[in-house]
Amino acid sequence: MAAPATAPAKCPAFKLSEAVKEPLVFHARVTGAGRPTKKGGPVEYPVTVVKALKGVTAGSSLKVALNPGACQKKSLTTNEDYYFFVQPKGSSIIAAGTQPRVAEYTDRLQAEIAKEFPEEITPEPQQVSFTEPDSPEGQKLVKVAAPGVVLLVLGILGLAVVQVLGRRKVV
Repeated sequence: MAAPATAPAKCPAFKLSEAVKEPLVFHARVTGAGRPTKKGGPVEYPVTVVKALKGVTAGSSLKVALNPGACQKKSLTTNEDYYFFVQPKGSSIIAAGTQPRVAEYTDRLQAEIAKEFPEEITPEPQQVSFTEPDSPEGQKLVKVAAPGVVLLVLGILGLAVVQVLGRRKVV
């Protein structure tokens, strides 16, 4: 009689409410390829913190280790952004949870993170560009106003000269 086949273990769903309890929570960009710390052990990735939510400083360069395992993210992509929910362990930072910061996740995940860290989340600034106005009205105003300003300055100087000369006593 053959032994019954066992089904692979079902991985638990990512729960933000649990993940935010980790001591370090941040949005970071992977800056290089992962390097295994030892054969079959965690793979460390260099990251730069883009948005610090808890326990780290924005702009920090860190190394985050991903543990191998059936339910763990297998690898991170260089120059991609991720949300990290991690804990320090010795000199390493172990990723308890990692979520890609891609369009299909970002809005939902950003909304959930905003609930957990309302003081840290601000909307990303919109791109703004400045251009020269198409209308020449601004140049016309300068041409019209310049002579008036010159006359005003000359009038004030004239009044000052008359006032100074008027105070002198003639002997």
